[in-house]
Amino acid sequence: MSGLNNIIKEIQASAKEEADAILKEADDFCNAQMEEAKIEIEKEIKGFEKKSLASRKLYKEKTKSSAGFRERNAILNNKQKCINDVIESAICKIENLDATEYFDFLEKLFNKNVQSGTGVMYISTSDKDRMPEDFVKKIEKIAKEKNGSITIEDSRDNVENGFVLVYGDIEENCQIKALFNGQLDRLKDIANRELFG
Repeated sequence: MSGLNNIIKEIQASAKEEADAILKEADDFCNAQMEEAKIEIEKEIKGFEKKSLASRKLYKEKTKSSAGFRERNAILNNKQKCINDVIESAICKIENLDATEYFDFLEKLFNKNVQSGTGVMYISTSDKDRMPEDFVKKIEKIAKEKNGSITIEDSRDNVENGFVLVYGDIEENCQIKALFNGQLDRLKDIANRELFG
């Protein structure tokens, strides 16, 4: 179990570095996060597999094919837990940024998702309470550059960290957890394909 804890600690340290890079390059943040996590997970898994090779051989000699299946399933579950821990760590890092960094991140995220036309940005009450004074002006300027306009409201109860953009019938969920959860299945698929081929 301490090997898994070490894996998780290293992955969390990597996730912190990745989250800092996200703030600098918002356009590349999802792809960079997933690639970095994949590399770290593969490295840790190779180390784990080398250490447990002797015990796995003994285990396989004493059990039937169903035992081999249970072992592979346990390893897969541990790998998936590592991936989930990396993503949760990165989400937590972003959600706990100081107000200036956090709203710089939201500004870049808005710039990436803004559309022409009249829209509404729904933001949580807690985010609205800590919003810098110039944030609204920055968002309005970005919308205007894209031939649109935007108003900010905090009347939706289901918005947590991040925001939801609404343009008529079109909603774009830009909440922090939604951004990462949208990549979770993709990361798991890549890891499973690379590690189990």
